[in-house]
Amino acid sequence: MIFALILSESRSAGQLFVLATIAAVAQVVFLRLLFFALGLDRSIPAAVICGGFTGLAAVLAERQFTKLFELHPLVWMFNGIYIGVAVGLFLRYFYRDDRRIETEATSAHRAVDYGRDAHWLEPFVFGAVAYLLAFFPHSFWLAVIVLVIGAMSGVVAAGVSHFFIFAAARTSFLPVLLSITVGIIQGALSGLLFRAFASELLFSPLIHGAIAGGLTYLLTALRGRSLATSELAASA
Repeated sequence: MIFALILSESRSAGQLFVLATIAAVAQVVFLRLLFFALGLDRSIPAAVICGGFTGLAAVLAERQFTKLFELHPLVWMFNGIYIGVAVGLFLRYFYRDDRRIETEATSAHRAVDYGRDAHWLEPFVFGAVAYLLAFFPHSFWLAVIVLVIGAMSGVVAAGVSHFFIFAAARTSFLPVLLSITVGIIQGALSGLLFRAFASELLFSPLIHGAIAGGLTYLLTALRGRSLATSELAASA
């Protein structure tokens, strides 16, 4: 869907959302069923290759039922590979990280606590809510597009929180302010994706995006700070 907006094909965004959802579910189910047989638990290259291959296969399969991919076939195939690789690597990361946490808990004779990993869905929600509030869409498909881009922005914000906010959770509020600044910049850039919907928005898409991005990073950073504080207190 995001590629459709970049390519100024906003009219097909709704159809692409449906196709992308089908492809994502099929890919994840396939990789999970063959997770050990494909060696995703043991090898990063296996996760990259299998993820990329299944992502490409999903695009090629859906091309048989629609002409949406005919105008920019190479772009869509790259998109499938790129997303597929990310899916493969994420599945491997969460599997290995969960096993590590369980092993450490068993060795220490304590209950298993997955920590931050147990909250991996929260950034999607934070971003989706922040973007819906900032853009306040009045049409169904614009709402869907806003929700998807917001969810993705929430994931990026979570990465910032994970690597920066946690490190200074109890010593400074500056990382949170820096995170909000980054969010405003990223949000403004994401606003460019909504140029085709400018007539439906109250202000410039850049303004809506900046507000959405800042709010997304604020929510995610505060949540990251809270989790970090709890983890530090538990380990003290």
